[in-house]
Amino acid sequence: MRPPLLRAIGYALRQRCPNCHQGPIFRGWPNRVYPRCPHCGLSYFREPGYYIGGMILTYIFAVMVLIAVYLATLLLPGMPHTSLSENETFALWILFTVLLSFLFVRPAYSLWLALDFWIEPWTPEETK
Repeated sequence: MRPPLLRAIGYALRQRCPNCHQGPIFRGWPNRVYPRCPHCGLSYFREPGYYIGGMILTYIFAVMVLIAVYLATLLLPGMPHTSLSENETFALWILFTVLLSFLFVRPAYSLWLALDFWIEPWTPEETK
């Protein structure tokens, strides 16, 4: 029986196995995913290219934050960006984008894994 969706998302945000909720998903920075759960043995890689969906989620989350921050900078008067050149402003936006990507990669990957497991659960013995 699958857990409620909000509980599955909570385990994903804590980066825990979607099956046993105890094993970690990541073993290193930024996104070195274990091949299997160290606790229950659930495979974290169902097929080649499995985490492309996680990459798309990372992109979506980063773009949402970038758009919100950009619109906020347009609405606030007297922002310090007016004293920067166009090249400096562009470099700051690129740096901010890269930092956001690193910030969102782990939650997005674990969310992708959890949602896939919630929609179509598989057992630790199954390998594809």
